[in-house]
Amino acid sequence: MIGRIQQALREDARMVAAATRAQALLPSDRRALLVWDGDWVLNPGEAGRGLAGLRQAIAVEIAFAPAECRRQTERGLVLLTLADGPGAPRLALGTGAWRWSDLTGGR
Repeated sequence: MIGRIQQALREDARMVAAATRAQALLPSDRRALLVWDGDWVLNPGEAGRGLAGLRQAIAVEIAFAPAECRRQTERGLVLLTLADGPGAPRLALGTGAWRWSDLTGGR
């Protein structure tokens, strides 16, 4: 799932731009933009929780993934990088133990 979502976001210039803008507003000691920690997070400079466009793009990838992928259990944070190289936007998702379907409200 990590690779599936990361690739979809990397291929969408609007998602990369949104993440870049939001990450630029973070304090310099934060290296990744936390977008989901059991609930979608409100980030600086954005009206919607979880950066509405990113949230929707992630949810679509999860919704169309095979059921076994949606049920996959993760522990802690996962990191998505939206480009290669230094300064690339990075998104963090996760909390304790969770499943990808949790991001869509599904079980």
